[in-house]
Amino acid sequence: MRSIGEKIKEYRQKNHMTQEQLASCLNVTFQTVSKWETGVSSPDLSLIIPITKIFHISADELLGVNDVEADKRYEELKKAYDYTFKTEDFAERQRICEVAVSEYPGDMKWLINLAWVISNRSFEYEDNDRYIAEQEKAIKLFDSVVKNCKDDIIRVNAIQGITQLLGWRGRKDEARKYAEMISERAMITRDAVLENILEGDELILFRQRRIKSHIEGALWDLSLMPTVYTDLMRDIVNLMVPDGNYIEFNHNLYYAVRRQINHILQQAPDVSVEQICNLLTEMKVYAKAYDEIVFSKPGVYKYTAPWFDHIKEDTREWLGNEGEPMTQNFYEYLNEKQFENIRNNDFFELLKK
Repeated sequence: MRSIGEKIKEYRQKNHMTQEQLASCLNVTFQTVSKWETGVSSPDLSLIIPITKIFHISADELLGVNDVEADKRYEELKKAYDYTFKTEDFAERQRICEVAVSEYPGDMKWLINLAWVISNRSFEYEDNDRYIAEQEKAIKLFDSVVKNCKDDIIRVNAIQGITQLLGWRGRKDEARKYAEMISERAMITRDAVLENILEGDELILFRQRRIKSHIEGALWDLSLMPTVYTDLMRDIVNLMVPDGNYIEFNHNLYYAVRRQINHILQQAPDVSVEQICNLLTEMKVYAKAYDEIVFSKPGVYKYTAPWFDHIKEDTREWLGNEGEPMTQNFYEYLNEKQFENIRNNDFFELLKK
């Protein structure tokens, strides 16, 4: 989107005027016009109408207000933003959000998107000062959404984000004040209405998806608990998917085992190589199964376990399916410093495979 100074320069040249001539018509100095055109400053609001009359244009044309172009640009940014969920490129996601917030000031959707990506990326920084600074930046953005957004859904989402960050920062009293902003009034959900009108296979599919969603939520909560809960995560998955056709759950199992290995190496550095290699082999099985359906042969896959036998997953639409394969993540993991003391022939054999 071009600045007002660039538009002034364009129309001045189209009208074969020098900076001095335009300045004379507006009763300002030519240096002032030069500053407008180079972006150093902008014309006073009182000069907008006189400028449009000199160039015989509308204020919308001068200010670059074009609904069609603006909508097109908005959609381009949104498309680029959505694509980052396929590549899992969080740095690019943040860049897009920053551009959008700059070009669409006051747009609460972009502001909360920026807040979330900054919050999530804060965990990437090993430097503690940077980690804290990024979280404080996200807190300010969430707060701005809470105070200025009229959309209840976006506002509650912002409250969720800010209370989470304040909780991590140990500022529980502040977090409570935001939490109390949420109305206690029960709201009817879309799912509650849908369940009243579905029947047959549609109703079974609806309920299976809801069960799967609850299980995914439970697995996420368990992943935030002490490592002792790792075995419970595997038990839940194997109970619900006893035939081993895990599909999406390969992802959960892979990271559950990885977390278990990290815990063992931290707590028992003299652990046997065989135990770690067995766990790594299990990790690799999940990684290969996941990559098979997501990267090698993406398409529609159906659960065969009775709990989810109506659910089909189109892995072409999955988040991260154009990013890093899980097996690549696995081999990068094997090169981490924590494995230095257990690298032997068995370990390197695993690497080669």
